[in-house]
Amino acid sequence: MTRLENGQALSLAAFVAAVQDVGELPTPEEATRAATSALGVVGGCLSWSTAENLAGHLPKPLRQLVRDRAFDSSMCRFVPQAFLQRVADGVGASRAAPDTRAVLRTLDLILPEILREQLHAELISVWAPLTIAPGG
Repeated sequence: MTRLENGQALSLAAFVAAVQDVGELPTPEEATRAATSALGVVGGCLSWSTAENLAGHLPKPLRQLVRDRAFDSSMCRFVPQAFLQRVADGVGASRAAPDTRAVLRTLDLILPEILREQLHAELISVWAPLTIAPGG
């Protein structure tokens, strides 16, 4: 998988394929649902500037999810279970953790280092707990 440079964005098909691959999801539709659910919550947890930077690296159809920051979800940046509960609203409780892990790990693989560092810093309380698989 190619790491993006500043100013680059993936196509929607490439992003969905990456999420599908990383999350071992059976269909592109499931990967799309995972991406839209998780990115919507991520956007509400980020500062405006980081959300804008992230949106600029995402496929056009997903950018607005990150930009439409729901301020009522800002506490999700501190509590992994609150984050997963918000994602579960879109994918169901049983899929929230694995789908979030797939999307966050995909971002780790594709984003430029400076943006990865910004995301990790702003989501420090939830990034590791949400990206490490149970028992692994």
